[in-house]
Amino acid sequence: MLEAVYGKSNVECKIDIAFNHAPDGSQKNDCRSLIVDYIKAPSVEAGKALATRLEGFTTGSAGHGLLFLMSGKEGKETKFVISRFPADNGILAEENRSTLSVSFLERIFMKSAYSYKAALYQDASLTSGFWDGRCVDKQNNDPIKRISDYWINDFLASSLRVTSAAGTYRLAAALRNATRSTKQLALKEELVAAVTLAKGVKGRNTSVDDFIQRFGLSNAARDAILRELPSPDVASETFQFNWTEFTTQVAYRSVELDSGAIVTAEAAEFNEVVKRQKLDKDKVRLSVEGKVLNERLKKAS
Repeated sequence: MLEAVYGKSNVECKIDIAFNHAPDGSQKNDCRSLIVDYIKAPSVEAGKALATRLEGFTTGSAGHGLLFLMSGKEGKETKFVISRFPADNGILAEENRSTLSVSFLERIFMKSAYSYKAALYQDASLTSGFWDGRCVDKQNNDPIKRISDYWINDFLASSLRVTSAAGTYRLAAALRNATRSTKQLALKEELVAAVTLAKGVKGRNTSVDDFIQRFGLSNAARDAILRELPSPDVASETFQFNWTEFTTQVAYRSVELDSGAIVTAEAAEFNEVVKRQKLDKDKVRLSVEGKVLNERLKKAS
């Protein structure tokens, strides 16, 4: 089982993370130091130091767990995998000839061989390397958050490698440019609808792939978005969704009618301030109400 966890870690650990530097900017990180110490000289005491650190950050809802530390050589590089399996309570019933002995087991460590947290680090240098890693949380069923805060932020003293602003900007720009580049009205409407619903992801960990999956976008919409990314690989990079940055990049939504009228409003509020009434298969009536604040003319672009 552990061989499988170790072997599959390169594929399963998809969330890019990096150890945080010290507040003064120096390359110091307590969790990284404990990991490097263990790799240099594996021992019960070195492992216990990591387990004690994890215990200090484990939430009450996480309960007891069993920690595995695995290290090995991959060519010239050292590979280290740390994994936590959950514990559970249970009842053991043993049947004898004429009696049934029942006992309560407080800690059953192997609740599931497929439900665990893991982090992977691999580098050729123990001195200057082991700052970047990847992790997975197979206990977390949240498709957006994807990993428990106490595991990555507290225990591993790490952050997502892609900053909140950079990741959000990349997603917003891809949605905006995909809407501009496609000529299919139905596809434009699908992309705009996703932008309108994006507020539901505010403050959550996501990725371009997760965003597409969360709102059930079609293959055509997915392809249109991915074409606007710098490379297909960045679609899986995780970041914290920044609503302020997102609305900066897709601030306004406009609807242009064949009558020559263009209706514009803030993208997030468009459906609330602009009322749409379907007249027939192809025609709609857009109506707005409010106090006139300004009027202006604009030259042709």
